[in-house]
Amino acid sequence: MCLYLIQFELDLEIQKCTLLNHAIEKCNSENSFTINMASLNIDFSKLIGPGDTAIFHEDANKKSKPIRANIINILKNEVTVKLLHSKQAETLRDKEKRFNINFRSKHRPLRCCHYALTLISECNWREIIYPQLKTNCTDIEFDIEWINTNIKENKQQKQAVMKILNNTARPAPYIIFGPPGTGKTATLVEAICQIVRQYPTKNILVCTLTNAAADEITQRLIKNIPINLIYRMYAPSREWSSVDKEIRPCANFVGDTTIFLSKDVLLLKKIIISTLSSSARLINENFRKNHFSYIIIDEASQATEPDMLIPLAVTNQAEDEGIGFQTQIVIAGDPYQLGPVIHCKRIERLLGRSMLERLMNDCDPYKMQDGKYNPNYITKLIKNYRSHENLLYISNKLFYNNELKSCGGANTQIALNWSQLPNKKFPMIFQEVLGTEQRYDKSLSVYNTAEVLSVLVYIDILMNSKFKGHAITQKDIGIITPFARQQLLIKYHLAAVNYKDITVGTVETFQGQERNVIILSTVRSRLFKHNSEEHIGFLSNPKRFNVALTRAKALTIIIGNPNVLCKSEHWKLLWNYCKEHNGYIPFKRLPLKTNCELAKLMGNLQIYSCNDSGISNTTNLTVTKEKEKRKTEALFDVLVSKMESLTVTD
Repeated sequence: MCLYLIQFELDLEIQKCTLLNHAIEKCNSENSFTINMASLNIDFSKLIGPGDTAIFHEDANKKSKPIRANIINILKNEVTVKLLHSKQAETLRDKEKRFNINFRSKHRPLRCCHYALTLISECNWREIIYPQLKTNCTDIEFDIEWINTNIKENKQQKQAVMKILNNTARPAPYIIFGPPGTGKTATLVEAICQIVRQYPTKNILVCTLTNAAADEITQRLIKNIPINLIYRMYAPSREWSSVDKEIRPCANFVGDTTIFLSKDVLLLKKIIISTLSSSARLINENFRKNHFSYIIIDEASQATEPDMLIPLAVTNQAEDEGIGFQTQIVIAGDPYQLGPVIHCKRIERLLGRSMLERLMNDCDPYKMQDGKYNPNYITKLIKNYRSHENLLYISNKLFYNNELKSCGGANTQIALNWSQLPNKKFPMIFQEVLGTEQRYDKSLSVYNTAEVLSVLVYIDILMNSKFKGHAITQKDIGIITPFARQQLLIKYHLAAVNYKDITVGTVETFQGQERNVIILSTVRSRLFKHNSEEHIGFLSNPKRFNVALTRAKALTIIIGNPNVLCKSEHWKLLWNYCKEHNGYIPFKRLPLKTNCELAKLMGNLQIYSCNDSGISNTTNLTVTKEKEKRKTEALFDVLVSKMESLTVTD
């Protein structure tokens, strides 16, 4: 029922993606076209995917038959579609014609979940879903030659690999609890390599929530395991050109077309790697029971429980329960980072908690006893290789029981002594900005013009800085903001001054990523009331706070209004921490430099304006409503006058 509710909500959202009177501007090949979706201001990839359908209706010709096309790729704001018939393609190539375009989803991931639930309902899997503590675990000593020599020096990573090899949790899942930057993926890769070495006859199924994570594991494995033993299984919608050249030899392509290997060939592959939903294709192969000795699932804290059941259904246990469950499940993730994305708010409390989080909170084998986890069921990684210790402090205190230890190399120290740091030994800045949070009409997303300008000021300074001889590049910098409209504003204004390689995204965009420098624009400048209590909206979500704060390696710059943010205990703790270490800069001391391109930035900010559907580009300026333009210019005039009154610092 929850899955059907999600489908219903998704269909409602997809209806909002209808394009009216739209011209097809880009023809890629004979039957392939690209649709520009930028005007909708929606992250389209969360609603529609390759394999779904686009339907074109001629705007002027009400009697014409609709033209259907398959979606083959989605990249940022562009959707590429392919038509089956050349005659229909001729219609789309006509530059004079306009179309109403709507979209239909096949909801394949949800259908895979339905299928897995149907199969699993025939199994008695209480010992897997609700594990009980058992005491008959025995450890065998293995003669390990560590492939990743760093793991040899890491007690927790070594423990996780050894316990997985010994199947100490089976049939219960074994959890690798991996806080940010602690080498969770490296531990999984080492475990897979050691399984292949110690158990040459055993087979492994590796699943992730996203293709990017599956590709990352594949790239690491092929450096240490013969490529003919690895099978990277992509969905039919995957484009050959988008597959990394290193991965192609083990991918399921012939030419540029995806294929699915016969069962006889699959039996020769020791490691099969896919996304959770794509693993459903293996169910109908009817492998013998327990064909996979290990099922390893990365990004487990971001997957719903129905997602997690898909690869478990591959074990083919339903027919004869007389054969016990012999597969060791390994799930890796962090319950304190972002969980599953649930499109239906009504059921978020039901499906919004991952299996990993539920097991750690509700099941005795995974709970802390006397301040320690049971190593037969769970290992918590504690050595952080990503961040400077000051950047870890708040998350470590709030979420990780002060157990994380910063083990990063010299690259985490490069921002120290930077000229803009109030405290040269503290690589964090809390820049106060007393801007105004605004929204246009009924838009759910908001923006803060003063913070946009503050971000640009810091970008300009960073791009003309060196950290201990290291010149800062655009790819060193990431900008996180929780609101899509703020994200769009920052991206367009960066592009206006030719900074197009700086990643700007929401917290969700940056989960799993890292940058030398992170700038966090919080936007919020007003409070909300619920049950007579003031709060700062979804910005107070502790998981979102934790992810945003743990992406930087060397420097974090927080831009926001502390008078508002400090209504949240987490933000208040961060604010006080920055003040105590002299990392706070008041608004009146925003570091404007006389030689920076501030005037140019302001000019570009005034050129661009917002309308009901998002950010207009230069070709759309002529259709911008005059009253909206005046409103936008007035906002910038106020900001500019404030900036002119500030003290200019070196």
